[in-house]
Amino acid sequence: MHFIVHYLDSRGDSASVRVEAPTKEEARWASKIPERRIVRVKDDYLGQLSTLLEPPGPDIKNQAIFLQALSSSISTGKTVHQAIDRQSQHSGWLRAKKNKLDECETLADYLKAFRFDRFAILLSKTAEKTGRYSEALRQSSQYLIAREKVNTEVHSELRTGITYIVLGLLFLIVVPLFVGSTLEEIQKNKSLKLDINEFTEFLLFFGAFLRTSWPIILGAIALFILYFRYFWTVLKRFPYLRLFHLKTLLSRGLQFLSAYKMLHEAGCVDKEIILELLQSSSGSDRTVYQRMYAHLAKSEDLQSAFHEDDWGLTVRDGMSIISDVDKDQQHEMLVAMLETSQMESVHVTRQISRGLSRIGFLLMIFSVLSAVFGFYIPIVSAVSTSL
Repeated sequence: MHFIVHYLDSRGDSASVRVEAPTKEEARWASKIPERRIVRVKDDYLGQLSTLLEPPGPDIKNQAIFLQALSSSISTGKTVHQAIDRQSQHSGWLRAKKNKLDECETLADYLKAFRFDRFAILLSKTAEKTGRYSEALRQSSQYLIAREKVNTEVHSELRTGITYIVLGLLFLIVVPLFVGSTLEEIQKNKSLKLDINEFTEFLLFFGAFLRTSWPIILGAIALFILYFRYFWTVLKRFPYLRLFHLKTLLSRGLQFLSAYKMLHEAGCVDKEIILELLQSSSGSDRTVYQRMYAHLAKSEDLQSAFHEDDWGLTVRDGMSIISDVDKDQQHEMLVAMLETSQMESVHVTRQISRGLSRIGFLLMIFSVLSAVFGFYIPIVSAVSTSL
């Protein structure tokens, strides 16, 4: 979310600054302006719109290669600025305005300007604290490569599933919309007597509904999008939709385990790790980390902070005993949990893809059958009878 913080400057004049934050309260804190000088905070709708119109970040593979090359460059003794400058000259796909780059002071600032993955930015912040730039960049590169490997394995299947569901919905809308209006015209023609069946009634009813109630449909869709989080608390419990919820938990778990492994091995304590994840996350992930940070702030341990509705079984079981084993065993456990979560993510994504394909295919078949049995056959029968 983007906000405009209106405040009084040192001379008492009105001034404002744009801030990106999840809530208005956090925007006040992020602005770094004393509370007594802040007049009001309001939504920056123009800023939010400009964010939506911004191009996506660089390709994941390019990011991974750049970070690996940057790691090698820094390991030779170059500073972050020197390494960034050198690698940028050989990476024409990087897109960042010069004035933004001139304002960059840290590695995280550069990666933000290049619109890199949030996880890479998180590890770069850790590197700034520990001084282990080369290792952090290598870890970031490995994480991005692993994520791209998972995406590659299921990309074609997921794309097929999405194609089928889009075509299925398109068939379900277009066929009744146009065939239904034709049937209504034929019904007005008294010379032809249609033999109406269940498919014909569906085409007539649904076609008329789409033509007359489209404002209601659009309003319902807009309402669903605006209040999706509330609808989803109920919908995610349905059998097939539960897979989408599980995919969210697995994706969150993969990011958490990758970050926790790096930050923990860098010497960060649990509270620092959760705070870093909180500051670099957004949406539902941020809400989850806020609850975890509040849990730790009450002197509770991390083991009991993983709730069933927020985390997958692998993360919950593994993190429940992570503090009971020595450092070497912790490393092995985190590696095993990462591999398991990756395999689970691939499996669930494939299940989602197959489900989308089947639903889309059934919608297309139903639409075609409706056109054949509800339109074509009654028309042919009516014409034969009239002759």
